[in-house]
Amino acid sequence: MPQVTKFKRAWLSRRDDNGDELNLWLKQGSKETTFQCTLCKTSDLDCANQGYSAIYQHMNTKNHKANKNSLKDNSLLAIRTLKPQTVSIANDNNSGILVIDNSQKSTLLPFNDQITKAEIVWALTVARRGFTYNSCNGIGEVFKSMFPDSKIAQQFNMQSKKISYVMSHGIGPYFHRELVKKIKSREKFVLCIDEQTNNQSKKQLDLLPAFCSAICDAFKADGINLKRLLMLGRDNPSVNITLENLIDQEMKKLGSGLLFLGSCNLHVVYNGFKAGLSSTSWYVENVCTDIYSWFKQSPARKEDLADVINDFGDVVEKTLLYFTITRWVLLGKFVLFLCENIFDRLLTWFQQEEPLIHLLYRELSELFYLVLAQFLKYDFIVGKSGGDLCDIDFKLNEKQLNSKNIRIGERTRKQLNALTQQEREDFFKDIRNIYHEISKYFKLNLPLKNSFIRDLQILHPSMKNAQDVDQIIRVARGVPDLLIDNEIDYLRNEWLAYCIEVIDPKWIIKNKQTDSSGHEHITYHRIDFYWNNIFEITTTNGRPKYPVLTKLIKNILIISHGNADVERGFSINENIISSNRSLLSQLSINSLRTTYDTVKNSNGVYSHNVPIHKELIKAAQSSFSFFNEELSIIKAAEERIRKEKEEKENASKIYQEVLEQEEELLMTQKDLQKQQQEANLIIADGSARLQLAIKKKDSLDIERATILIGGGNNK
Repeated sequence: MPQVTKFKRAWLSRRDDNGDELNLWLKQGSKETTFQCTLCKTSDLDCANQGYSAIYQHMNTKNHKANKNSLKDNSLLAIRTLKPQTVSIANDNNSGILVIDNSQKSTLLPFNDQITKAEIVWALTVARRGFTYNSCNGIGEVFKSMFPDSKIAQQFNMQSKKISYVMSHGIGPYFHRELVKKIKSREKFVLCIDEQTNNQSKKQLDLLPAFCSAICDAFKADGINLKRLLMLGRDNPSVNITLENLIDQEMKKLGSGLLFLGSCNLHVVYNGFKAGLSSTSWYVENVCTDIYSWFKQSPARKEDLADVINDFGDVVEKTLLYFTITRWVLLGKFVLFLCENIFDRLLTWFQQEEPLIHLLYRELSELFYLVLAQFLKYDFIVGKSGGDLCDIDFKLNEKQLNSKNIRIGERTRKQLNALTQQEREDFFKDIRNIYHEISKYFKLNLPLKNSFIRDLQILHPSMKNAQDVDQIIRVARGVPDLLIDNEIDYLRNEWLAYCIEVIDPKWIIKNKQTDSSGHEHITYHRIDFYWNNIFEITTTNGRPKYPVLTKLIKNILIISHGNADVERGFSINENIISSNRSLLSQLSINSLRTTYDTVKNSNGVYSHNVPIHKELIKAAQSSFSFFNEELSIIKAAEERIRKEKEEKENASKIYQEVLEQEEELLMTQKDLQKQQQEANLIIADGSARLQLAIKKKDSLDIERATILIGGGNNK
């Protein structure tokens, strides 16, 4: 008699084909062998014979899918009841992000949970440090030897297979769910995207239009309201425009829209530098690539290079990197003057992780001004900034500096004596072309005409001025679907009150130091540190003094000033997907990356700083059952495919036999038709002879004709 299957609690944490947990609608029935669907409002459904397959069949019915789609349109939160989670905004300069409050009272864990906690900490370390799964083989024996008096160490067991399923089916999905919860709790969020080919020869993020729809569907599947998306951060000006427009169209259907601030301005600066050098016949890119290849193929040359450049200090890069478009300025030491005096400071500054959107307009304006000042007369640019610089016609001859005054750097000018007159003229012509092309590219692509980015300068502490109240109002109006009309009215009064607020200098200045020469060096706090202190100001009755301003500023500071943060993820992914880990599944890769970022953002960079809650322990303990169930589904799918393949092969074989039989029948039919035709000819010939013999009354011919006709009939 077959064994009866009981309802398993582990099924509730499984996910359907869309990645949604079954506990959104699945629960146990009145009996141990039944289940119910809260979406379809069913009575007890039997799972005694089929087990999980009965649930899988139900979730794929048309009625269930229709009910689930209707639920997505109204948010998955309608069913799941989430416990309120305490969050805090860190005031420390080292952490400007929202983190989980770990101030809960510690509880004594059962011994088995303590073992699981230790295994989780090790798994977090593996993800953070980039250890391979195979390196975990035998680690339990090492810990037993190191800590013989520890009962936990004696029971610790984390082999390569175990850490694989704990990461992919336990820890990774848990942190993903926590991330979704955090996004749901915010008014707005920013999505930054980029793509690159990894060691598996796959795109880390494929942004085809078909995949764009999947992004919107993924938000719905996780219960994230698409209206909360504030902006889309992308890299090059001509990349992912279709994706941005598609998401904006989807948001407009919901009565909202994207905040358009253009592409990553760091890429604009890189591309502007590239455009300038490409306007000449110097072939800088080819030279750099040749130099890279020459050293790359010879360890001895690389060693000699390292020895030589140590004598130059910071003048020469210590690391030999491959020359690509995104490293134009990094390896642009061939044009030291341009890099050191114009580009380096801005590009280095805006690769920081802290919020810098309030400084973007001023810095880009100063950059464009510096470029123009290298080849234009002072009278035509003095007093101009921002959008006014874009209105300058920099190609007019009367505005140009002569060859004697154009800025090329002292080191370059000292070498001019070695050139002929014609070579000098050609050189200065190239210099002007470089400046013209850089300026042309900046004029077309820098957001200096964007009034929203210009108004964001008001977030700087030095802009605390009542006369600029209209500026903060314009910012509030520029953020789609954030503040209602009444809140914007309140915002005006809050800003005026903020302007007369007495600010503690410690909220702005982090440190002051005086060097041996008597010069004072000031280190400032991050902008979010300053505003976090403003947000904590209360009225006399203890209520927040600036609730609307807080809501606005929090959602402004998340705006990306560039794509450097997401591009740093490429290095992280290269560490995760190294050359000896190219067979990792997509689920394992995503889980490792999610875990890596969680450890990084949990009050430090060490795995033991991550709070290990009971939910995380439960997720790790349940990972094996989830892994086995997934294997069962995969095996069942493989078996189904194998049977379908066999059936197709059998059907093909039968079909081939039928074809052969038909071919034989056709051949037989042709033979019979041929014989019939021959018989008809014989009979016709015999009949003609018989008639002729009758006319002649020749008995012998009559007999012969009769025999001929009889032979034809017999045939």
